[in-house]
Amino acid sequence: MQGNKSHRTHNVNAARNKSNLSGPLLTDLLPSSHVLDDRRSITTKAKMRILRLNEQLCLVCGDRGSGYHYNVISCEGCKGFFRRSLTTKMVYRCTNNNNCYIDMYTRRKCQECRLKKCLAVGMRLEQKMTVPVRVVTRLITRGKRQVFKHLSAEQQELISRLISYQKEYDQPSEEDMKKISTSDTSQMNAEAKFKYMTEMTILTVKPTVDFSKRLPGFDTILRGDQIPLLKACSSEVMMLRCARRYDVKTDSIIFANDQRHDRQSFNMAGIGFTADSIFNFGKLLSAMKVDDAEYALLTAIDIFSERSGLVDARKVEKIQEIYLETLQAYVIGRRGSMAINLAKLLSVLIEMRTLSKLNSDMCYSLKFRNKKLPPFLVEVWDIQ
Repeated sequence: MQGNKSHRTHNVNAARNKSNLSGPLLTDLLPSSHVLDDRRSITTKAKMRILRLNEQLCLVCGDRGSGYHYNVISCEGCKGFFRRSLTTKMVYRCTNNNNCYIDMYTRRKCQECRLKKCLAVGMRLEQKMTVPVRVVTRLITRGKRQVFKHLSAEQQELISRLISYQKEYDQPSEEDMKKISTSDTSQMNAEAKFKYMTEMTILTVKPTVDFSKRLPGFDTILRGDQIPLLKACSSEVMMLRCARRYDVKTDSIIFANDQRHDRQSFNMAGIGFTADSIFNFGKLLSAMKVDDAEYALLTAIDIFSERSGLVDARKVEKIQEIYLETLQAYVIGRRGSMAINLAKLLSVLIEMRTLSKLNSDMCYSLKFRNKKLPPFLVEVWDIQ
């Protein structure tokens, strides 16, 4: 025992030494949807490989979890760190541009990035578990109750349909594109740029509605439940679509009209409040190498999430379960059967919810700056 402990300590020390428009209302559209560090130690990767899918892993650092703490599965170290940080109101400062990778060996190096990671995966002082976290924890702990299988023929067909729908509704219609100003956006003043950005936002949100209507199972949901689902997911899926169009080389987001917009462009339009978070989200997804199938499945899982006000929430959950199981089988086939792979991918859902909350805060602040959003966005985002 002592020899094994000494050997593990030697490995840890060795790893440390080797060393993030205006448009129709929603009801008219319904029928009669951190950068990985390349320098991660060999020891970290080796330890990750031996972890099995039926083990609980800390969503913050990837170490073995000891249970649910502050809303998520976490290890004793991250549990104590989170409690101390919030109860003592500690203020941390990152010296690496807020871009530190957090794992079981680097977690002590930057307290600010570690705390941000805690919050990003859903840690809260209150004990009520949030919806995206329930999805993540439910799936990554299911290994204790079942044996995982490869993709079935039905699941492969489902993925093919989702990818096809995603491509079909990836771009706005030519008719909608004609309504957008074609002038040089670099020459626009702040007011014109704000109008242009909101018009382009609608062209991102509307295809989400069309995509949702084509999802297998959506037409079986009560019409009274379809509207709450679409309203709740619209901002979250918009964040995923924006991040998907992020270009690493130019650090910009490519809009539907193929124009590139950097952080300064968002700031000039007066909507830079969420820009840094969206761009960082784009970097994360790029580093994770999320493919078309994973994007489509994550979108579907988000659309069929539990929302307040649903009449038949159980029906929605059953449909979501089909997409969750399909994603799980696909990830095992593509990325391997380590729970950390699935946990990282599903943490995208939590980040989408966090960004959506930032978007809501920004929309609320616009009212105090005399900036008005188009009626479509006001309605679909429930802006009071």
